[in-house]
Amino acid sequence: MEALNIRNGIIGNKTILGVEFISKIVNLSGRLRNVRTLRNRTDTIGITYHNTANTARGADALMHARYLQNVESSDKSYISFHFAVDSKRIVQVIPLNEVTWHAGDGRNGKGNCKTISIEICENADGNIRKAEENAQKLGAMLLETYGDIKIYKHQDFSGKYCPRVILNRNGWNEFVEGIYKIKDSLHIKKFATWEDELLEATKWAKVHKISDCERLDDNVTRKEVITMLFRMNNFLNK
Repeated sequence: MEALNIRNGIIGNKTILGVEFISKIVNLSGRLRNVRTLRNRTDTIGITYHNTANTARGADALMHARYLQNVESSDKSYISFHFAVDSKRIVQVIPLNEVTWHAGDGRNGKGNCKTISIEICENADGNIRKAEENAQKLGAMLLETYGDIKIYKHQDFSGKYCPRVILNRNGWNEFVEGIYKIKDSLHIKKFATWEDELLEATKWAKVHKISDCERLDDNVTRKEVITMLFRMNNFLNK
């Protein structure tokens, strides 16, 4: 699986693991910066997840993109995030190479300055679990793109009880595990037929001396099974 197509901090993909992707980068207001920090984010240590805390029906990712644009234009607040995700789409609102105000740990905090921020919409259409799944897919592809980075919750940086929906059901560990399962699945090779997969498997077994792959249609003895398991153990523990 290839990494995300990112240019100047903006993802160029039309979909991310089957989820519609839309770029709605907040335009500069020409006055004091409320959303767009214009601060270069030079280091990425992880991804920080949030819930929007907006339970209104219809409060989807596109609505939150419009909200940030209004905030930028109104000079009334200081808040920003890179992505909003709902049950149907992923929307990018700030370039990935720009610092966002999201973690509550200050102007130079690691959360604000060194993590990618993702807001999960709480009640856009009543299907928050699907929104969470889409946010996990985005996280998996960001891990694929940025390499060895960590997964954080907002609470890790400022103590705020967020992402509250996930925390309320004590589901944070399960949520993170789901991200890594999706990432791992990206590297499972797909085969057109089982015969193609068998051919690949026999090549692998021969190369790693697990089996000579002779008599593939014959039954095996317990001695042969034990020997293959022993060889497999040695291979895994090299």
